Amino acid sequence: MTPPAASASTARRTAQTAPARPRGRTAPSATAPRRATLRLVPARRRGAGRIRVASERTRLLHLLALGVVALALIAVVVGQALLASGQVRLASLENELTLEQSANRQAQQTVAALETPTRIVTAATVQLHMVRSAGVTELPYVSLSVPLPTPKVIGVPAEPASAATTQP
Repeated sequence: MTPPAASASTARRTAQTAPARPRGRTAPSATAPRRATLRLVPARRRGAGRIRVASERTRLLHLLALGVVALALIAVVVGQALLASGQVRLASLENELTLEQSANRQAQQTVAALETPTRIVTAATVQLHMVRSAGVTELPYVSLSVPLPTPKVIGVPAEPASAATTQP
């Protein structure tokens, strides 16, 4: 047995869903007109067109917002790709710079070794067969800011007149 509340709700449901005609099928009479099937027609409200336009505008606004978000995400991806390629290029340039600095340091050490006075003297005496001088004469210091006096020039002796005329 079911409780009374459940039986009352069940009775209500069966009353709402019960067909209007008796359950048994009766043969349609030949003289009875045939009834058209019934269907629900949506009620036409005032402003229903405005609601449809508003919903289309809302849909358009949502699509526009999604498009803007998609474009922003694409712009971020492109920016990240450009940044990553720039970082790769920067890393390769830094590597090349490190190699060139190492080669420069090596060249500086080679030049420093070649400039030592003992190596120069050894190369001059052994390879070039130079000899060491017995005495060194130093030249006096001349200031470049003070001009030197003009030297006195003694005239060149004039040539005899007869020698000047005989030359072709």
